[in-house]
Amino acid sequence: MENIENIYPFRNCEHESNNELITVLFKKEKLTFIEKTFFKKQSSEPYKIDLDEVGSFIWLQCDGKKNIGEITKLTEDEFIDKVSPAKERVELFFSQMHKNKLVSLYEKKEK
Repeated sequence: MENIENIYPFRNCEHESNNELITVLFKKEKLTFIEKTFFKKQSSEPYKIDLDEVGSFIWLQCDGKKNIGEITKLTEDEFIDKVSPAKERVELFFSQMHKNKLVSLYEKKEK
């Protein structure tokens, strides 16, 4: 991704919290033939992704009010040495979440 610091992320799915860690819950849009045929019951249940401490922190910041630059700074301040370099870690997180349609990324237009 190019300059994404001014992009605002917004969560597209629900999550649950367990001991300060986040589990993202989502439904898969298109099921494969095998999933439809052999795993009908399981395919109706949400998929789950467990996030680590840093991912959980970033996920909770995705409220559509903070841009990625601000979230990167907050992450850097919160985890200091755990996420070095923070910019790459945060951008990778959003790249993966956006690719899997778990977050939407939008740019605010100036009036």
